[in-house]
Amino acid sequence: MNFSNLFPVWLLALALVSCARQGAPTGGPKDTTPPSVDTLYSTRNYSTRFRPSKIELRFDEWVTLSDAANQIVVSPPLAKRPEVVLRGKTVTLTFDPSEQLRDSATYTINFGTAVKDLHEGNPVKDLRFVFSTGDLIDSLRVSGKVVDALTGDPVENISVMLYDIVADSVVRKSRPYYFSRTDKSGRFEIRNVKAGRFKVAAIEDTDQNLRWDGENEKTAFLDTLLGVHDSIQSVVTLNLFKNQPKYRLAEKNTDTYGVVRLKFSGSADSARVQTEKLPGLTVIQEKTVDSVLVWYDSPADTTWNLFVNADTVKVKPLSKENFLLRHNVYLDGDAPRSDQKPPQATSFVKTIQHTPGKPLFLLFNSPVAATDTSLWILGTDSVRMRSYSLDDDSTHPRQIRLNVGWQLATSYKLELLPGAVTDLWGTKNTDTLRRQINIPGEKQLSSLTLQVDRLIPGEQYVLQLVNGPNAEEERIFVATTPKETFLFPRLPVAPWLARIFHDANRNGRWDTGDYYLRRQPEANFIKKIEGLRANWELSVDFSLNPEEREQKKKSQ
Repeated sequence: MNFSNLFPVWLLALALVSCARQGAPTGGPKDTTPPSVDTLYSTRNYSTRFRPSKIELRFDEWVTLSDAANQIVVSPPLAKRPEVVLRGKTVTLTFDPSEQLRDSATYTINFGTAVKDLHEGNPVKDLRFVFSTGDLIDSLRVSGKVVDALTGDPVENISVMLYDIVADSVVRKSRPYYFSRTDKSGRFEIRNVKAGRFKVAAIEDTDQNLRWDGENEKTAFLDTLLGVHDSIQSVVTLNLFKNQPKYRLAEKNTDTYGVVRLKFSGSADSARVQTEKLPGLTVIQEKTVDSVLVWYDSPADTTWNLFVNADTVKVKPLSKENFLLRHNVYLDGDAPRSDQKPPQATSFVKTIQHTPGKPLFLLFNSPVAATDTSLWILGTDSVRMRSYSLDDDSTHPRQIRLNVGWQLATSYKLELLPGAVTDLWGTKNTDTLRRQINIPGEKQLSSLTLQVDRLIPGEQYVLQLVNGPNAEEERIFVATTPKETFLFPRLPVAPWLARIFHDANRNGRWDTGDYYLRRQPEANFIKKIEGLRANWELSVDFSLNPEEREQKKKSQ
């Protein structure tokens, strides 16, 4: 056999195998180019007098569909969700046969980031299909942002809606004429809007039905109708809030002897709690932000009533004897284990970081009826202090104020020996309660001067310095000039936030809005305090003009 004649055949077979084993090329630049619409084979965009049964968009490469139900938005909204199907390079949107399109209306189909290329996942940018059932394509725009009314943070995925019906009830009963959703920066844009006047609202829309479901969803609204005209670019800012709920008793708990816990849908300041007269019954009320704790001591295991606004709360008979078997007095934060009889305070000594010039409050687990100062030991190292005093507070019956001339850069040890505190039921603490109180030195503290501008003279404001979840400093004041200066000496170095809100009703707290009453949430402004260092004086300008603060933020 002449093998030389077979060589070309063998070489051809090897080449074919080599070709068959080739895969995707490695290396090279990553594909960052998104797919584009092939207009030659797609339904023509920006058509007039158009009443489609389906719309086809063909792309120049293989694509995928991602989260189409949320990303693809039709405005004005349709009665029935259209069917969206992907076949190869073509996305087809088919209208429900019963769909009735509006006359002389411009429709916009926003695809969001639903369409992406197959390999790299690059979404088609600004993919929109626009058509008109009339003779003209509307071309006006409405844009803006949605921020949380309390925190000032931008809010994503909020439905912003324009209505050509101006009744207040339209947000609950009807779909909007136009709508859009906010992006991660809280911004939105509604294009192809016709000229006219519109009611503007935004909703959290958790069920995506384009209707506000009342207290279950946050909302925002403009006070007046928005005029959209050829010569004006309409830009709006909406403050999203949880609607003020109808005031009611939301929760009640009477399962523990000695305390009834009442929680309300709003501030506890509006709660009216009265007690049925019963011989020997002692009652003390304690209010928190939205709750009332009714502490009681009853001489007999009997039923009695609390009258709470329009409700009656029946307090069931519980055994005081069984309660006292497991009851002890301890400082808040020293909760005992449930298997201890009687409960014993934890041996862990909690440290309190305290700033001089501020009162120090000690919180107990039950109302304090009496204290024995001879059993209170406060000192530095081995030196016991004698010059201090204790004050109680009728509005906070579990709280004792410790008044001391604190020395800077000093650590104190506080011991409450057994019997130092007696509560409402005559129970004394059976354990020694301990706290270590650290006072920082002058060089560990900082000083802050806040210059607040754009105030309204004659109006009341509340200024707070917030550290973590708590407002550590608070000033309630009535502005006398448009600009006021506030000094906060001896601040611990921490990531502080300055917060100021317009206390329009002068109740000393921030109030949310009420859509039914057409009341906006109280204007609220927040500023991060940056650059606060130990042994340092810092001056910060705080403008209450949102546009001015936004411009400064962009320039930084």
